[in-house]
Amino acid sequence: MNRFIAPIFFCGIFLVCAMGVMAFQKMNMDTTADGAVVEAAPGVESGMMAAVQMMFNDMTGRTTITPKFDISGMEPAAPRGWYPTQYKTVDGEAITQTKLSRGLMVKDSTNTLLTGFNNAARGRGNAIAITYKRGEQMIAFMMRVPDQLNTNTVHGGMMAMVAQQLRSASDFNSGHDGPFALHHGVPFEETRGYVSSPTTNDDIPVDFRVFKGNLADMFVFTVLTNSSDAAVAAVLEGIPMGQLIGMLPEPEPHLLISVAFQTRDAEPSTVVPGPSIARRAYMMTKVRLDYSRNDVNLLDAIIDRRVLVWADAFERFGSGIGVSSDILALLGPLPALTTANQIEYDARALLLTSRVWTGDESRILSGMENRRLQDRGDAERFLDDNPILSEVVIDLINMLPEKYTETVLPASDTIARVMVIRRGTTINQGESSASVCVIENGVRRCIIGGGGN
Repeated sequence: MNRFIAPIFFCGIFLVCAMGVMAFQKMNMDTTADGAVVEAAPGVESGMMAAVQMMFNDMTGRTTITPKFDISGMEPAAPRGWYPTQYKTVDGEAITQTKLSRGLMVKDSTNTLLTGFNNAARGRGNAIAITYKRGEQMIAFMMRVPDQLNTNTVHGGMMAMVAQQLRSASDFNSGHDGPFALHHGVPFEETRGYVSSPTTNDDIPVDFRVFKGNLADMFVFTVLTNSSDAAVAAVLEGIPMGQLIGMLPEPEPHLLISVAFQTRDAEPSTVVPGPSIARRAYMMTKVRLDYSRNDVNLLDAIIDRRVLVWADAFERFGSGIGVSSDILALLGPLPALTTANQIEYDARALLLTSRVWTGDESRILSGMENRRLQDRGDAERFLDDNPILSEVVIDLINMLPEKYTETVLPASDTIARVMVIRRGTTINQGESSASVCVIENGVRRCIIGGGGN
């Protein structure tokens, strides 16, 4: 809509100015005694016409200006063991596992990215695109010189102001803490790893990675890859950044004194990232509708990359009791746990299930989750008389360590009996009695200590 309103708005302003000049000319005409019309001094008219002409040129001038920079031959040298070649459409499609659509409709941000590489390789605009290959690994590199907004025009100045506001709002769009690398003070950041889709309004996780850098809005760099951090760093280091900075009209001071090249990690990883579990989780949400609320919550956390390994899941979802096994398989095998951790994580997972717990069970599970319940003796404080507990809770109680209390008597060294907790027995100093167990809503529950009463 804006592309139609803006031209109409500026045309309206021009017509008002033109009508104002015509009225000014009419007002500055004089009349002699015999009725003859005499025009005003030519200097007045020429001055007004010059002002109108300047305004017309300002409003109808070019909105953008193309900087005259020659970047041919400035692509980075290929890292050792890599083979450089001119970028081809199939390269980007292989990295993203996506087919480029050349239609006018915007499909998603991946298609926009591939279109940019494709245009650069075809010589559209002042840009270069090259692909570095090593077996199945590929790094597509693009450098372009974008058109600059002509701030000497009204339209260009307004667009520059809007662009600055948008840039300020998107400065924190990086998916990582700090830039991936600094090259002569120019930051390169890894993007979040999602593709935005206007059709689904979803942020879809992807397996490829994108790195971006910007030198004073004069040179823009984009890296598209399925390779490791170390390989990406080797390509970025090969950019002739010092030479590019020397081409700037007025380089910022920090660009002239910054370290040549440094990465966030002292030794970038050489491991090639495998398939993203975030993307696999996203696909699972699109093919099944029978997941429980707890299943969906864990899948959403994986898609958002808040949970990527079991260590992340333990703090939010415990050991995953009640979660579908195919979802837990995304996190890999369950690691070995200490008894204390097993009790805590199992209790947390049980509380997240849809099972209805009694008051005694809720208190015990909450105490285990918060580690306020340390041993079997502590469990007694959470129970009412004749407590009703399900077998899964009794099993967790039995995993708690026994509490030994040594009492020294004057006449003998008598040690108090160990508190014993068995399935179907009351919690006391070794006394036991029969228990009554029933099945309620598919859950076996036992009345502890309520044998014959």
